[in-house]
This record gives sequence, C-alpha cells and structure tokens, in this order.
Amino acid sequence: MSGVLGLVDTDLVRTLRLPEFPRLAVHEVLAPAMLRSVTVERAHPYDYALETMVGDDCEMRVRMNAAAVLRRELRRRSWRRSTVAVGVTGADPYGVLEERYRLMPGVISALAESNTPFALYTGSDLIVRDLSLLRVVRHAVPTTIVMTVPCLDDDLCRRADPDGSLPAARIEAVRRLADAGLEPHVRIAPLLPCLTDSSSQLDALLSELSDAGAVRVSVSVLQLDSDDGYLDWLAQEHPALLRRYRSLYGRGSFVPADYAVRLRERMTPLVREHGLAKPDGVAAEESSAPQTVGVVEPESLTLF
Repeated sequence: MSGVLGLVDTDLVRTLRLPEFPRLAVHEVLAPAMLRSVTVERAHPYDYALETMVGDDCEMRVRMNAAAVLRRELRRRSWRRSTVAVGVTGADPYGVLEERYRLMPGVISALAESNTPFALYTGSDLIVRDLSLLRVVRHAVPTTIVMTVPCLDDDLCRRADPDGSLPAARIEAVRRLADAGLEPHVRIAPLLPCLTDSSSQLDALLSELSDAGAVRVSVSVLQLDSDDGYLDWLAQEHPALLRRYRSLYGRGSFVPADYAVRLRERMTPLVREHGLAKPDGVAAEESSAPQTVGVVEPESLTLF
C-alpha cells in the first residue's frame, strides 16, 4: 500500500477496484479524525479544513465514517464554530467516487446542525445533487460555495483539472446555485500561463460567469509539479512554450510575483466591467480574506 496515503492496518476496512475506475485502488477506511487545523498554511484563509477522501490518480482513501466522526468533533465544548473549508486542501469532495459513497450530505448536515459555517470548494457539477439540502442549510449557517472553472476550452480544462466536469457543466452548476440563492463564488483555477491567461480568454470566461450569476471571482495560477507530467505534455502539445515556462518558473513551482501583478492589472478592469467586484472595487476570494490589491504573495498565488 502507498506510503503517501499513510494507511495503517487498524483503519482499513477493505480495498477494492471498481469496474468504472479499474486503475484506481479504493481504500475504504475509518478515519480517527476529520477536522484539521490549517492556521499555519498561509494559502488558506480558514482555521480548519476537512477532506472526505484523500489520494491521487492511483489510490484513494474514502473516509466511510466521515459524518459520524465530524459530529463527534463538533460536539466538543472546545469547538468555537470556526469556518471549515471542505475540498480546499485535498481531493474534490464531489469527485468521481462521491456519487457512489454519498458522504457529503452527512457532512453538510453535521456542519449545519452544529451551527458551523463552511466553505465548499468543488470542480464538479455533482454538487447540484445536494442543492435542496444546501438551499436549506444556508438559512441556518453561513455557507460559501466556490466552483472552480479553469477556462472555457474543453481540452485545456481536462488538462488543467482532469477529475472535474467540463466547463459548460460547471457554469450550469453556477447558474443553478445562483438561482437557489447560494451566491456562488468562482475560482479560476488553475490558470495556465500562455494557454488560458490572455485578456480575451479571461474576458469571455468572466462574461459567462457573470451571466450565470456568480457573485465573486478569484484566480489561482498553475502550481507546477515536476511529477505530474505537465511539462512533458507541454513539450508534446505546445513545444514553443517550453522555453517560456522554464523561464517563468525557473526551478520552482510558482510564477514570479511580477507575473501575478501584471495579471492582476489586466484582471481588475475586467472583473469590474462584468460586475464581479466587491463594492470597494476588489473581489476577494472570501469575505474573511484580506483584500490586498498592490501586493501579491507568490506562496498563495490567489488573486482577487
């Protein structure tokens, strides 16, 4: 078993391979805890996060007891009802296995029952399955829904976020969330330098998002991982860009701050034009997040 997943004998219920995902080893596990502090991680504006599933393209841990463990943690006297981020640090909570395991309705109910605010991040239109539940709980606790939409191009979207839905399905999910009164945010992520970051592409995407009813946008630039094969794909499909990427990223994972600043300068008027800015002219990723305009931190690479 993978050391990356950190499995131990006592938490493993069973391992199986599903016919619809033959290359994915699914480990059904009993998690000892769900809430994880992320206060030391500067990229996250929250104190706590949780993941219902953890893994990668080869293996996935499914936390079968997610809702029960979460309810136990939220009943503690020490719990201060901090906002909990779901899906911002691990696998998409509405990823390919959620349709089978249906963990999210229990998690959402547990958070609402304990009066715990939450922010839910996903790139899947499966979230509309739980629309009725979300419509109810938003009246009980502050509820933030963030849909990730990398771009409008199907092929580049598959490359940027292979486990998520296609752009049209994501935008339709934004529309349905908006119609239900959930005021969806959209995270343009990951933005691919030289491929999806032109002003015309961003203008077209923001127009679609505005028409669908998004209320706010943020942008996260691609974090380059040398092990995920992105540069190999780039060399095969867009060889002319390889030198530019090597210059842009150097030997690191993040674009330099000057790229982020230039992107912000181009995005700011577009965000305002499409009515996706906050009243003060700055669209923040979350209402609780610092609203920085002139300073961009390469560690988080999240603009607006």
